[in-house]
Amino acid sequence: MSFQATHLHFANQIKDIFNIRDLTRYFSGTLYPDSRYITKIDRPKTHQDVRIKPIKIFDLTDDFIKGWQVHLWYDKLALPRLYNIITGKKYQHGGMDNHDIWIPVTAAKLVEDFYWWENTDWQQILPYLKFITNPNQENPEILREWYQHFIEYFKNPPNLDDYQKQAEFMGIDPNIIKAINVNSHVLNNDLNKKKKLHNVMAEVIAEFKKLLK
Repeated sequence: MSFQATHLHFANQIKDIFNIRDLTRYFSGTLYPDSRYITKIDRPKTHQDVRIKPIKIFDLTDDFIKGWQVHLWYDKLALPRLYNIITGKKYQHGGMDNHDIWIPVTAAKLVEDFYWWENTDWQQILPYLKFITNPNQENPEILREWYQHFIEYFKNPPNLDDYQKQAEFMGIDPNIIKAINVNSHVLNNDLNKKKKLHNVMAEVIAEFKKLLK
C-alpha cells in the first residue's frame, strides 16, 4: 500500500476526470481501503478482488466507489516504480514477499508520502473526509475512528517521525515500524532517490490517463 497523503493527493489531482459530484463520498472512498488494518477485513475484499479497469470507472455512479478505485490504481501503478528506485530491478509479481525488500520499499512509500503531506492543500480535502458507509459490514465505530485519525493527523505540521504513531494506530509490529523508520531517514537524506520518489506521482498520473483511453 501507499500511504494516505499520497492517495488523497492523487485523488485530488485526477478528480475532474471522473465528473465527481460528491467530494465527501469521493475522498472518503479514497481513504477507505486501508481501514482493513484496524477492521481486520481480508485485503482481497478491499483491494485486488474489487479492482476494475480504469476505463470502467467512468461507468460507476457512486463517487465513494470511484474514490476507492482511484486508491487501488495508485497502489498498482506506483509499486513497480518504487520497487525499481529501491532495488534497481524491474518489479516481478511476488517481489515484495522478501522482507528485506518489503521494508525499504515501504520506507520509500513513507518518504513519498511525507512529501505529499507537506505539499497538499488540505483545505481541499479534509472538510470532505468522514465515515460514509461500511462496504464489508465493518463496525461503523471502528471506521469512524479511522477517518477521524487521519483528519486530525493531517491537521498537524508534517513530521517524519509521526509515521511511527500512524503505524502503531494501524497495528503494525513495533520491530517492523522501527526498521521502516530507520530506512526512511536514510532515504530522506539520499537526494537522488528522494527526487525520484517525488516524481512517482506525475508518472502514475500520466500512465493512469493513458489507461483511460
